Amino acid sequence: VRGCSVKPRLLIVHGIHTNDAAGWMDHMVTAFNDAGWDAAKWTYGYAYAMLTRVQNPWRASKLADLIQPGDIVLGHSNGACLAWMAAELGAPMGGAILLNPALDTDKVMAKQVPWVNLYVNSQDEAVPWAKAFVGHPWGSQGRDGIAVRDLRYQTVWTDQEPPRVYGHSGVLTPSAISPWTERFIRDADVRRRYNTLTEAP
Repeated sequence: VRGCSVKPRLLIVHGIHTNDAAGWMDHMVTAFNDAGWDAAKWTYGYAYAMLTRVQNPWRASKLADLIQPGDIVLGHSNGACLAWMAAELGAPMGGAILLNPALDTDKVMAKQVPWVNLYVNSQDEAVPWAKAFVGHPWGSQGRDGIAVRDLRYQTVWTDQEPPRVYGHSGVLTPSAISPWTERFIRDADVRRRYNTLTEAP
């Protein structure tokens, strides 16, 4: 079991229409590392919506190969979708932090993932149109949360808690990213410590 005395490893994964040059990723890497984590960003290059359906499977496979037992994945939008797909491939994640995931509301992380912190808001309109992609896991989870009961999930509505933010990338805006990243870190530390205690012999 990964103890709290060991730096937890975090992989940060971006969405489409961006890449690892996005400043929010560097901000989060620095903030998590300053808080005692071992955080790094992972990129799959600049991604276009129309190509994502066919490219996501190999992206998820690459991500799954990188994940070591106990690693935590933070994904925004399609990055959250890739985290879900990697878990479906058996990646041994220690937890997941999903920011406005581009996922259907019935898509929950595979059973080996012990906890999930989900951040959504009712005005995320970037992903509901993705239902048009038949057979693709994209959907409105970033707006509606999950539609099934899963005790591993802690859902935070970012349009109901200060500082309130709205839209698909609201938590990543310059005025919001610092306080919300601090919130992500606090929430993840709580879930990680609790999970360590419950798994202890």
